[in-house]
Amino acid sequence: MAMALAIFNEYAGVLSNVNACREFFSWTASVITATRSSQNTSELRDEDKTAAQQQTEEEIERLKDDLWKLETTMPKMLDLIDRVEYQSHKKQAADLLPHIKDAVFEAEDLLDELDYDALKWKVECSKNLGLDQLRDTCLEFYESVRSNDYIRKVNRIQKNLDHVHKQSMEMGLHQAPLKFDKSVRPETTSYFNCEEKMISREKEMKELVGKLGVHSRKRGRTESKARMTELHVFSIVGMGGVGKTTMAQHICKDTNVKNHFGAKNIIWTCVSDDFDIKRLTKDIVEGLGGDASSNSLEVLMGKLEGCVKSKKFLLVLDDMWDDILKDDGVEWKRFCAPLKNGVEGSRILVTTRSPEVAKIVGPMNNYELKGLKDGVFLEFFKFCAFGSKTLGNNRESLERIGEIIVPKLKGSPLAAKTIGRLLRMDLSTTHWGNIMESELWRLEQTETDILPALRLSYMYLPQKLKRCFSICAMFPKDYKFAKDFLADIWIALGYVESAQEASMCFDALANR
Repeated sequence: MAMALAIFNEYAGVLSNVNACREFFSWTASVITATRSSQNTSELRDEDKTAAQQQTEEEIERLKDDLWKLETTMPKMLDLIDRVEYQSHKKQAADLLPHIKDAVFEAEDLLDELDYDALKWKVECSKNLGLDQLRDTCLEFYESVRSNDYIRKVNRIQKNLDHVHKQSMEMGLHQAPLKFDKSVRPETTSYFNCEEKMISREKEMKELVGKLGVHSRKRGRTESKARMTELHVFSIVGMGGVGKTTMAQHICKDTNVKNHFGAKNIIWTCVSDDFDIKRLTKDIVEGLGGDASSNSLEVLMGKLEGCVKSKKFLLVLDDMWDDILKDDGVEWKRFCAPLKNGVEGSRILVTTRSPEVAKIVGPMNNYELKGLKDGVFLEFFKFCAFGSKTLGNNRESLERIGEIIVPKLKGSPLAAKTIGRLLRMDLSTTHWGNIMESELWRLEQTETDILPALRLSYMYLPQKLKRCFSICAMFPKDYKFAKDFLADIWIALGYVESAQEASMCFDALANR
């Protein structure tokens, strides 16, 4: 009896999560064994052990091992989901992804179900029972497991996981990088097209240029060449498609900005989700006319330090993502070190979707770029939808439909371009009516349209935040979520463990 209770106490404290199932089965088998050991050994012989009892113990061991195999398979499957999602713009990956998720979610459901049963029977076993009663309770638990056919379910689910993983390996998806494909996220430059000139951002433009220390007066010849005392970094923050890159492009081409810094001292580099110090340093050295042929980071940083010496520069780092947040921004600080050799008045301008990135690079110098205001946005939308085409008598009818569509686009210039391009294909009220009644995500779009742009923000979320975010899809469009309401759901589903963690997840999603 003492042996059985000792074994119980050893495992009772770890049954609060799905990984405890295997240990619980070990304890169950040990209780059964301990019961036999406590009997009079002179009366106990191997042949007295019934075939049924021996089969039960063997099945317990087999299920325990199968559960361990299933649990240790899960990390690589969750990693696989992340990798395939980054490739989901490709048909083969998009077709396989739902099957991978179904297999993983089925495995999680089974482990949750087993965990629930284990916890329930743990309570039964914790009661003050005699050894025979304790053994009977354990056997009763195991019979419930057998009756639910868990052994077969575990094996079937494991086979499904192995199958979809094998398919992914054959396609090379299991080694896909956790980064944006260049076809999905093309490299940006400081040059803009004529469409983007139509966006009325004069007020925002003036404010941002002023923050860079640029004034309307021409650059004087007696400016100080003193080395900077502080590297000033400014961030334009906003959701995907709101116009951050376009704003930065206009700033680079502004006459006053070019006079202030010197046209040759304005450098543009596209960061994207690959904050590679060596690559970025090479880009900047080349942008300043230096020799970036070396592959040594030490040499390149020395070159960069020399290139910025005695120069007042403007460095634009476009489309920066959260990978700079690792290790409390250590990589960012290393990157900035040689740039501090520039002249006082030099500036770095960052565009990012992430407020957390903005806090790291320049805590006091963030500018939130919001959607276009209603009147301006409507005019921009009309330009995107009609272009320079001459319309007949149906223009008024089309404009009325357009006025219904516009509020759905939330002031996003990229959304206006996406929908405008689709509308311009057929200037009939029937076609426009169909677009008006369609959901944005159901419309056919190219890789540079609004939906793929927003999808990037989702793909970059950690797995836990993706789970939390997916719950929101169950509610009607424009539903207003209360933090406590979502926190209760997330905790109940096991996505987070505490109200504090739920609050952090809510804030992280709200900032996206």
